[in-house]
Amino acid sequence: MIKLFVDGAATGKEGYAAIGILIVEDGVQEQIGLPLEDRMDNHRAEFEALLYGLRHLKKHSKQDQLVFCYTDSKLVAESIRKKYTKKAEHKLLLEETLQQLAAFTNFYLEWIPEKENKGADNLAKKALYQLTKKKK
Repeated sequence: MIKLFVDGAATGKEGYAAIGILIVEDGVQEQIGLPLEDRMDNHRAEFEALLYGLRHLKKHSKQDQLVFCYTDSKLVAESIRKKYTKKAEHKLLLEETLQQLAAFTNFYLEWIPEKENKGADNLAKKALYQLTKKKK
């Protein structure tokens, strides 16, 4: 069983963004914090975090494992559950996410409160801080 915690972070007007991914498998943690090249809002960063996590698991041939994924983004969780999003700028991200998810046999996505997603949140914020520090 794999627990995948994902989070995105973005600065307001500048639009700098980063993602945090925490993967827990057999009691071992893998921590990933990455700045993103493109400028974006927080919602897009949340989608990008999930997409990165899915690609990472596929790259390591984990798509047949039982995966419990946790996000603190209600927008991402609801969009995937409904397979629909109102915002045009999120439609392509949703489509790509659904395509990636099709490769997984036992994948469960759950929304959790931000306070329960501190590992991924801290990784995203640390990567965002390092990115904004470089840009100044």
